[in-house]
Amino acid sequence: MDLYSVTGFLIHRTDLKLTNYFIKQLKPYEVTPEQWSIISYMDIDKATTQKELAEAIDRDQTTVVRMIHSLERKGMVRRIVNDQDKRSHHLYLSPKGEEVKQKLLLTVQDAHNYVTRGIEPEELEKLKTILEKLYMNVRED
Repeated sequence: MDLYSVTGFLIHRTDLKLTNYFIKQLKPYEVTPEQWSIISYMDIDKATTQKELAEAIDRDQTTVVRMIHSLERKGMVRRIVNDQDKRSHHLYLSPKGEEVKQKLLLTVQDAHNYVTRGIEPEELEKLKTILEKLYMNVRED
């Protein structure tokens, strides 16, 4: 089978280029794409748990804990002990995190527009549908 007809190879090759491009766009903010996924999900006024974050960004909780620690050191995330369960924490964006999030929203939109240039909106919707189907096919593996 020809390598360039293997869906996994084509997706992986594209993902590497997209990730490298995105890393360059986020570099001035000292945020990684993985950290951006957390920042984009979190809110300054609404608590989130580590478990909710892990499920939302499809990462294991151990990885999310490391990312939260890093964002906390950068002053972008606040962690408050849950009064009902001292083993868990409520997570919030800090004011600095909210400021970075607002700036990054523009950067992310610009990056999205750049990488999807020349692709019609209907094609993008179809691509999302197909990628979701592929994801569902391998989700439990």
